[in-house]
Amino acid sequence: MDKTLSTIKQSFPNNISIKHNLYQIDKKTLKEIQNTVRQKFFRKEVNCWHIINDDSTHYYAILDNVKGKSLPITFLTIFDENNKVFDSSIIKYREAYGGEIASKSWLNQFLSYTDSSNYNVGDAISGISGATISVNSVTKGINKLSILIDYIIKDFNDEL
Repeated sequence: MDKTLSTIKQSFPNNISIKHNLYQIDKKTLKEIQNTVRQKFFRKEVNCWHIINDDSTHYYAILDNVKGKSLPITFLTIFDENNKVFDSSIIKYREAYGGEIASKSWLNQFLSYTDSSNYNVGDAISGISGATISVNSVTKGINKLSILIDYIIKDFNDEL
């Protein structure tokens, strides 16, 4: 959690507010997203942060895990108020091989992606030799969150 908050603060040095909450994914939404992306959520909830920058723009950060070859990969995806990927980071990579997915050059290919973007590895997303499982897992994970962000933002706006 400390590394995640530090990563968020690096992305938003001029933030006015950062609020954390544990977002519970309802069963229907969980099933729909898992069936669409063909990857299960690690848990039925995700850690979320609502960030308000000094220019009054809103951002939403989601921390999630996906299964690597044998261990979980913890990653953070930040979305802007238009549901587009603003930034993504690998928070914790636990495998011996495939750590190249943590490089900004690979993660930057997701910038401005939405739920309707092309998430096909080998087509729109570059593969990494020796990191096939990690590449596929993180790509599907970001795709999952790009669908989930619609629900998170809607629920947040309903609370206002």
